Amino acid sequence: MAAHQGAKHHAAKMTTAKVRQARKYFDSERMTVAQLAEKYEVSWSTMNHIVRRESWKHVS
Repeated sequence: MAAHQGAKHHAAKMTTAKVRQARKYFDSERMTVAQLAEKYEVSWSTMNHIVRRESWKHVS
């Protein structure tokens, strides 16, 4: 059985909508990785992977 990805994963703190919003803030340089990590209550490393599209790759 395939592992659940994204919001379907049992330990997910982010949703598809939150990922899109965080990437929008980061891409427009309105917020830093650290600010986003604090806002969404995830680690800096997790947020860095999200905004650099190394995780949540299925979200455009």
